Amino acid sequence: MAVSISLLTFIVAVSVPLVGFGAQKLYRSFIAGRGKALPSLSSLSHMHSSSAYPEDYYPGGHYAELTFGETHYFRFGPENGKKIVFVHGLSIPTSVYKKVARHMADNGCHVLLYDLYSRGYSVGPAKDHDPFLYVTQLMELLQHVQWDRCNFVGLSLGGGIVACFAQQFPDVVESATFIAPGGLLLPSEMPWVAKLFLLPYTEDICNHKAIRNYFSKKNIESLRNEFKNEKHVPASVEEAAEILDLQFRYHPGYARGLMLTLKKFPFSGLFPQFASLQDHTFPVQVIWGTRDKVVPGTTVETLQKLVPRIKVTKVEGATHSIVMTHPETIIKQLEGFVC
Repeated sequence: MAVSISLLTFIVAVSVPLVGFGAQKLYRSFIAGRGKALPSLSSLSHMHSSSAYPEDYYPGGHYAELTFGETHYFRFGPENGKKIVFVHGLSIPTSVYKKVARHMADNGCHVLLYDLYSRGYSVGPAKDHDPFLYVTQLMELLQHVQWDRCNFVGLSLGGGIVACFAQQFPDVVESATFIAPGGLLLPSEMPWVAKLFLLPYTEDICNHKAIRNYFSKKNIESLRNEFKNEKHVPASVEEAAEILDLQFRYHPGYARGLMLTLKKFPFSGLFPQFASLQDHTFPVQVIWGTRDKVVPGTTVETLQKLVPRIKVTKVEGATHSIVMTHPETIIKQLEGFVC
């Protein structure tokens, strides 16, 4: 899901706390976490816990101490089954794969899901949230659970991470499934507001409580607006909205992690990484919704040019929330595809 904000409302959102708290005090609060690893949702007291995304959301919850900090992961399903690792997108943690992951585990697969750094119950390191950080996290987690080969499923940002991983460690990949993958936007398709996030210290400013609350409201609005022409917002999307709000309000590193990702992850610069998929023999597929406003159809067209052997599935009427709204379609494409 993309972070949506207008320049005017951003200025207002920053100006209000400036007037209310005083510039010096506000400045100190803006930079309080600079240079520090920030804790995750696990640091909350029980009074702030939410049934929307508890630590035991899936069975088999664990923590792994990796180079850049503690990572929360779930591992369940038959240990002798086909191994699948799910990599989530920019905003919503492992919960986004709820129905898909549970189905695959219930039908013989051994699944691994984890919260990316600065999401869910994983810590927020004070590092550039770039491909190096995310690929290192994934590789170290696989080493921790002792998986030397597995199938990969990457959604949005997670698709870009999987492409970067596959370029560096192709021998680990048994198959790669990309769902509305990030990393192939054309320069003209990059939102103008992305330039605003490149300004110095935006990650610190956006981590202030008042700004986090504002972002939470705007992102929930954006998520629900995908279904503004429908009678009801799907229950899975409402749950995602609650989890989104939970992270903005109670994960100390969440907003900073989003900004650092928007700054440092090449959402329009992963053409070589995706092109390298053509050089290998493991199966590759992409699944995309025709109403996706975050990852446009040009991404699929570009993928077909870069990787002519790729299997393409276009889901009529699906938005960027495709994993939550069309889990049966995702499951159908995974069954028989994973090795």
